[in-house]
Amino acid sequence: MKKKKMKTIRPIQKGVFLAGGVLGLTILAAGGYFIYDSIHPQKYIYTQENTLSVSIPYIVDGEAAEKQMEIPRGTRIRLEDQGTQESTFVYEGMEITLENRYLKDSLADCLDIEAIYPRRLLNLRDSKGGALTDTVVKKGEKLKVTRIDEEDLDSKTGEINWYQVEKGNKKYWISGYYIETTKKLATKNWNDDITYSTYWDEYFGEGYSEDAYIDQVDYKPTVTQNYKDNPILENCNAVHVSLENLVKYKDYFLSLSKETDINALVVELKGDIGYLWYESEVVENYLDDPSQAFVNSVASVDELEDLIKEFQDAGYYMIGRIVTFKDQLFALQNPEESITDKEDNLIMHNDEYWPSPYSRKAWMYNVDVAKEIAALGINEIQFDYVRFPDGLSSKMDSIDLKNTYDESKASALQGFLQYAKEELDPYKVYVAADVFAWPMVAEDDQDIGQFFLAMASTVDIISPMPYSDHFSNGAMGIDNPSSEPGKVIEEYSKLAYKELQSLKEPPIYRSWIQGYGNLSPEEIKEQIKGLNESGFEGYMVWFGFGVPDDLDQNKEGYIDSAIQ
Repeated sequence: MKKKKMKTIRPIQKGVFLAGGVLGLTILAAGGYFIYDSIHPQKYIYTQENTLSVSIPYIVDGEAAEKQMEIPRGTRIRLEDQGTQESTFVYEGMEITLENRYLKDSLADCLDIEAIYPRRLLNLRDSKGGALTDTVVKKGEKLKVTRIDEEDLDSKTGEINWYQVEKGNKKYWISGYYIETTKKLATKNWNDDITYSTYWDEYFGEGYSEDAYIDQVDYKPTVTQNYKDNPILENCNAVHVSLENLVKYKDYFLSLSKETDINALVVELKGDIGYLWYESEVVENYLDDPSQAFVNSVASVDELEDLIKEFQDAGYYMIGRIVTFKDQLFALQNPEESITDKEDNLIMHNDEYWPSPYSRKAWMYNVDVAKEIAALGINEIQFDYVRFPDGLSSKMDSIDLKNTYDESKASALQGFLQYAKEELDPYKVYVAADVFAWPMVAEDDQDIGQFFLAMASTVDIISPMPYSDHFSNGAMGIDNPSSEPGKVIEEYSKLAYKELQSLKEPPIYRSWIQGYGNLSPEEIKEQIKGLNESGFEGYMVWFGFGVPDDLDQNKEGYIDSAIQ
């Protein structure tokens, strides 16, 4: 939208007008008629974008300057003066003159949008918030808008939450999260400062990397919200524990924050194989035999809710970990959604069957589990194993990944996380993703789909796993990484800090640190020091399932661990 410079601007007395509101004064004319509305009619701000950008001139030290003001679409105002071409009104204490084409008589008129364009491949829905259908729209594809409901306009941001659109003579709904009103904006390269390796072009053809990491990915900046009733904990010092051990050793974990700097817990609620540690009520919608998912469950939904609240009342920030695509139970009961050979026989990878991360049913299953947990009041949802299995490149001629929509792996994983973020936003819960460390060092996705910036540009918290035994000798200039966990964290964190600078709205960076491998308390502190000296705060410790005897071996590492 072209920015409009104001014709007139002057200070006014505070309290005379309310921005977007109605003047608290009614003039009663002779003969009993109200004439105020005819002199100062009510109007609504109209723009094809979410906000209308206007330039506000002002004087600083005798010099003329300008600042930009964003007025949300649909904002209600009262005209101070109405002209044939331009009109004047007051907004946020300033008098603004605007062309009449930006002013409409009704809110419905502000929602008169003919077409929209997605910034990435998206699945359409049969209803608002309904299941993802098999019908997709591609990046930059024109969609005819057939309906917008007034209640779907966010008055604070001007964003439209849902559009009804038409495709193939059928009406669908599409979320407004990743929508633009012009093709130019939908296909725009929102970040031209991303570097990537073309290593995988040798396997998949020239131009593959640019298409996979740039063209198919949405890099428009998204701002991490800080929910008022769920303030994000940036200095989050957490340990990982299974729900089973949290229940079994509840008193130990309740006292841990009193003895150490630990102020958060990452609780595994859906784990490897696909087991759920609590009796989820959504599983029956996705598994023919839900009982197989509950063989290790230790709590009902209500008991889990009580446990979360008990730890929050004790001062803990609670994070629910969901193992996402490493889910053999889902694969076995949904082979048509899973990785198979060309004859549709399930293929085992690292001793397990895998769902395809391209599967929208797998997307919806994991997000529905996340929504169920979010509804219990947990602070944050953490998706782990948001990836394809490794080692697929050598098998591409013999396997079927169920890539229905011809997506890159990086695009599919970002699409899943965007869908999760969109669905979880109403629950006022934060979305985090765990990522392997090596893809960022290699500047590609290592053929598992984890292109660091594609994932980081989508979530609220990005959490790499730079464990010292994950790197070969010489990595990041370290002769023997496995013997220097503190140096590994420091060098990796410096790279991450630099990488995140390319994002205009980077997420919170909260790294995992290594707790296993008989590390000493001093080695734990060295890892925390490496993070702090690289510009980051907060950490999460991986000890496996959080057995107290294991944690106690280096608990001293989390006492007075802040680096001065």
